[in-house]
Amino acid sequence: MACESAMSERRVVATALASAFLAGPWTIQGLTERGLEVVGAPSPWVASLARSAVRFFPRAPRARMELLADLLATRAAFQRGFEDPEARARIVRWRVSEPRMARQPWPVPSLPAQADLADWLGVTSAQLDWLADVPGIERTSPPGRWRRYRYTWIPKRSGGQRLLERPGLDLACVQRKVLHGILDRIPAHDAAHGFVSGRGVRSFTAPHVGQAVVVRLDLEDFFLAVRPARIWGVFRAAGYPDGVVRALAGLCTNRTPGAVMARAPTPTSLATVAARWRWTRRLESRHLPQGAPTSPALANLAAYRLDVRLSALAAAMGARYTRYADDLAFSGDASLARRTRRLLHLVGLIVREEGFTPRAGKTRVMSQGTQQRLAGVVVNARPSIPRADYDRLKALLHLCRTRGPDSQNNTGHPDFRAHLLGRIAWVSHLHPTRGARLRALFEQIAWTA
Repeated sequence: MACESAMSERRVVATALASAFLAGPWTIQGLTERGLEVVGAPSPWVASLARSAVRFFPRAPRARMELLADLLATRAAFQRGFEDPEARARIVRWRVSEPRMARQPWPVPSLPAQADLADWLGVTSAQLDWLADVPGIERTSPPGRWRRYRYTWIPKRSGGQRLLERPGLDLACVQRKVLHGILDRIPAHDAAHGFVSGRGVRSFTAPHVGQAVVVRLDLEDFFLAVRPARIWGVFRAAGYPDGVVRALAGLCTNRTPGAVMARAPTPTSLATVAARWRWTRRLESRHLPQGAPTSPALANLAAYRLDVRLSALAAAMGARYTRYADDLAFSGDASLARRTRRLLHLVGLIVREEGFTPRAGKTRVMSQGTQQRLAGVVVNARPSIPRADYDRLKALLHLCRTRGPDSQNNTGHPDFRAHLLGRIAWVSHLHPTRGARLRALFEQIAWTA
């Protein structure tokens, strides 16, 4: 207990000195004078601490007071301040530095302090603390009204299950404001096409049409693999100070309760044991929850450096690169076809260095002699759905015309007409000629009122 008390005292003094250092000109003399005002006694170690701060930060870290306090607390000069009984470090006066944001590279709202963030979100400071859950209370909370998320295990088409974490109404409302007010104003990399306004599956696949070879890779647990430091980095890059960054990151991340993890499905084979271990570790630590409206945008922004490096690799090898969420696509001419092994090796190295994991067994190398598919779209000659899928939809429309639509609604879709129109619209988006043929068949169907 005495040790914890001493550590807490030193942290408070370091924070007071950091606040004073940032409250005026960033010069050794200015820092020393303001530091002496804080400790209120002739203390030679303060000047040494000021020199150390200027050496580490040539310019004042206005938005990084907590980082500055962490630095000061580790300096040998600071430790001497607690060893000298005649000039022991103590707080006589607290100088408050005015909260500031760093230079804003994008048109995001100015939020220099947590109080400003709470006002902008329309919540009280207490509500913000609970919604952000910085202490991680959600991790140990039992089912009930104090949980911020609702948890549902849902089956995956590829087998196994995934955890859907849906935020409560209050948290979802706050997350949507963060999404539209901040994240939507930060541009994703040009190679990112999933969850980006104005881009989609067509823009993701278009660069790879008609190429001699197309290479597809998947990333394992894309949202969960985004490390908390990357999320902090996104908000710091927008210019926000540490306190606001911590709150924003807390609003957009979660730690899954242990009781929920206890219901996780067991591995069905030895091959999935390692993947499950990574998956559960990621759920237990702070992660982007699948179900939060902010997760797709944050995952894209957090993967910016991954996109930069993979784009540079593709350019160096004469290839093209795009990404749609966790799907990575490369393509090129015949020369790339001879170097796919090296490409895959280098991509794997970069992906792992950036904190992601390639999904085992999902890598595909597709030549022009085979059906080249990306995100369910065939790209051999032009973007299109697979011929078999087109033929099945065409046959379904023909049966609806000859036997009536009710006879073909085997899944009991509540609005079968809208369902068919949606499928036709998707075909038209990729292949207008085929879409027009399907639309003509649809118009011949006799729909009951």
